[in-house]
Amino acid sequence: MKNLLIALAASTIALSAAPAFAGEREDQLQLCAGALDAQGLAAIDAYRTKFVKAKGGAVQKIVLKLIPLADGPSLTAECVIKRGEVASATLLS
Repeated sequence: MKNLLIALAASTIALSAAPAFAGEREDQLQLCAGALDAQGLAAIDAYRTKFVKAKGGAVQKIVLKLIPLADGPSLTAECVIKRGEVASATLLS
Protein backbone atom coordinates (compact mmCIF):
# COMPACT_ATOMS: atom_id res chain seq x y z
CA MET A 1 0.00 0.00 0.00
CA LYS A 2 2.84 2.37 0.90
CA ASN A 3 4.55 1.74 -2.48
CA LEU A 4 1.28 2.42 -4.28
CA LEU A 5 0.89 5.78 -2.51
CA ILE A 6 4.48 6.77 -3.35
CA ALA A 7 3.99 5.83 -7.01
CA LEU A 8 0.72 7.77 -7.15
CA ALA A 9 2.31 10.85 -5.60
CA ALA A 10 5.27 10.70 -8.00
CA SER A 11 3.03 10.39 -11.05
CA THR A 12 0.86 13.30 -9.87
CA ILE A 13 3.93 15.51 -9.48
CA ALA A 14 5.25 14.50 -12.91
CA LEU A 15 1.93 15.22 -14.61
CA SER A 16 1.50 18.58 -12.93
CA ALA A 17 4.98 19.70 -14.06
CA ALA A 18 4.50 18.79 -17.73
CA PRO A 19 2.07 21.58 -18.72
CA ALA A 20 4.34 24.29 -17.30
CA PHE A 21 7.24 23.02 -19.39
CA ALA A 22 5.13 22.85 -22.52
CA GLY A 23 3.86 26.37 -21.95
CA GLU A 24 7.37 27.68 -21.47
CA ARG A 25 8.49 26.05 -24.71
CA GLU A 26 5.56 27.60 -26.58
CA ASP A 27 6.48 31.02 -25.17
CA GLN A 28 10.04 30.55 -26.41
CA LEU A 29 8.79 29.63 -29.90
CA GLN A 30 6.64 32.77 -30.02
CA LEU A 31 9.54 34.94 -28.83
CA CYS A 32 11.81 33.51 -31.50
CA ALA A 33 9.21 33.86 -34.28
CA GLY A 34 8.57 37.46 -33.23
CA ALA A 35 12.29 38.26 -33.32
CA LEU A 36 12.64 36.73 -36.78
CA ASP A 37 9.69 38.81 -37.96
CA ALA A 38 11.08 42.01 -36.42
CA GLN A 39 14.40 41.45 -38.20
CA GLY A 40 12.62 40.86 -41.51
CA LEU A 41 13.92 37.29 -41.79
CA ALA A 42 10.56 35.50 -41.74
CA ALA A 43 7.06 37.00 -41.54
CA ILE A 44 5.27 35.63 -38.49
CA ASP A 45 1.94 35.38 -40.34
CA ALA A 46 3.42 33.39 -43.25
CA TYR A 47 4.80 30.45 -41.22
CA ARG A 48 3.74 27.91 -38.64
CA THR A 49 6.42 27.15 -36.03
CA LYS A 50 7.47 23.66 -35.00
CA PHE A 51 9.84 22.94 -32.12
CA VAL A 52 12.94 20.94 -33.11
CA LYS A 53 15.33 21.00 -30.13
CA ALA A 54 16.62 23.06 -27.24
CA LYS A 55 19.68 23.05 -25.04
CA GLY A 56 21.18 25.14 -22.32
CA GLY A 57 20.34 26.27 -18.83
CA ALA A 58 20.00 29.97 -18.04
CA VAL A 59 20.71 30.74 -21.68
CA GLN A 60 18.52 28.59 -23.94
CA LYS A 61 19.41 27.88 -27.56
CA ILE A 62 16.33 26.67 -29.42
CA VAL A 63 15.98 25.43 -32.96
CA LEU A 64 12.66 25.61 -34.73
CA LYS A 65 11.30 24.81 -38.15
CA LEU A 66 9.23 27.41 -39.95
CA ILE A 67 6.67 25.68 -42.13
CA PRO A 68 5.07 27.95 -44.76
CA LEU A 69 1.30 28.35 -44.70
CA ALA A 70 1.35 28.70 -48.50
CA ASP A 71 3.76 27.26 -51.06
CA GLY A 72 7.47 27.60 -50.45
CA PRO A 73 10.36 25.97 -48.67
CA SER A 74 10.54 25.33 -44.94
CA LEU A 75 13.12 27.32 -43.01
CA THR A 76 15.14 26.38 -39.97
CA ALA A 77 15.91 29.04 -37.39
CA GLU A 78 17.92 29.25 -34.19
CA CYS A 79 17.37 31.65 -31.32
CA VAL A 80 19.34 32.32 -28.18
CA ILE A 81 17.02 33.31 -25.32
CA LYS A 82 18.46 34.87 -22.20
CA ARG A 83 16.29 36.00 -19.26
CA GLY A 84 13.13 35.78 -21.32
CA GLU A 85 14.44 37.92 -24.17
CA VAL A 86 15.86 36.93 -27.54
CA ALA A 87 19.59 37.69 -27.62
CA SER A 88 19.97 36.54 -31.23
CA ALA A 89 17.77 35.08 -33.96
CA THR A 90 19.19 33.65 -37.18
CA LEU A 91 18.13 31.48 -40.10
CA LEU A 92 20.19 28.34 -40.59
CA SER A 93 21.14 27.12 -44.03
